[in-house]
Amino acid sequence: MGSGTARFVLSSLLAGFLFAGSLTYGLLWGVPQWNQAFQGTLAPAISAYGGWPMSIGIVTVGLLMTGIFAGLSWKHATVDYLIPALGVVSVLAFVVLGLPAPIIAQIRNALSLVVVALCGLMVAGILFLAFRDRLSRNRRGVPPG
Repeated sequence: MGSGTARFVLSSLLAGFLFAGSLTYGLLWGVPQWNQAFQGTLAPAISAYGGWPMSIGIVTVGLLMTGIFAGLSWKHATVDYLIPALGVVSVLAFVVLGLPAPIIAQIRNALSLVVVALCGLMVAGILFLAFRDRLSRNRRGVPPG
């Protein structure tokens, strides 16, 4: 078994474990309501500053974990590491389901902002590459078009 196949199998098993674990827990015991699970001791942490630290923290953890897995996939030129990122996102989604409704709305707003920012970065990157290509054509003496 090659190392690429072994990595793929291990990452698929990890993602499957994360998916199955959160799904099984949710089906057997339900989604825990985090504020009630600890007899209200998390209420100050969840509602601090209107809940924005909790919302931004969850989005940041998701972005960091997905970014790390995407970086590993890019470094090794494989998609094997992207599969566990889906498992991490599923666990974060499971955690988010147990938060109060205002916090969930804030997480959706933060995710919308992140998606818009990533799209903006992608468009800026494409424009930059097109502009660089255009300048390099003019320097080489290649006619435009």
